[in-house]
Amino acid sequence: MASASEAQKVLTGRTATHDDVEIVERLVQYAFRGGKQSAKSWTGEEHLVRGPRITIEELHKILDLSDQVILLAELGDGIESQLVGCIHVTQEGDHSHIGMLAVDPDVQSVGAGKFLMSWAERYALEQFESKEMVGEVVSGRPELMDWYMRLGYEQTGETAPFNPPGVTPLVEGLHFVKIRKRLAR
Repeated sequence: MASASEAQKVLTGRTATHDDVEIVERLVQYAFRGGKQSAKSWTGEEHLVRGPRITIEELHKILDLSDQVILLAELGDGIESQLVGCIHVTQEGDHSHIGMLAVDPDVQSVGAGKFLMSWAERYALEQFESKEMVGEVVSGRPELMDWYMRLGYEQTGETAPFNPPGVTPLVEGLHFVKIRKRLAR
């Protein structure tokens, strides 16, 4: 549950710039591979994989492309704010792809994940004119898959190999499970 001071703060969003890559990289590593903090979080992956989730160089490359955006969620009181989450959206023809949804494990109870997903869907619909949102969930993450299902996503029945560069699986048989959601105006 959010503390009294967090309850008085508001989530706002903005798109990432090259000036944000270092703090975004730290947030993503902390959320996915942050050791003790992400271990207490239901979104941490350090029990499944070893290696960086994203690099600063990869973030710069994403931001150089016109068909991709990183959306940021900040929690603030109108004077100060802190980065609490991000999501990567890529236009792929008539659909958009979501990935790298990361929320600071220390503030997961403030709704940043739902805020980012809702914004990503609106952005894909309005800016990329996408009809559908697609993504992948690591097979060892049933609680995360359940969360996406509650947001209206469905499994497509398709899978993909889990082989991100520089990442070592710690669990045999990991793969991606593909998900999708129809977007409507």
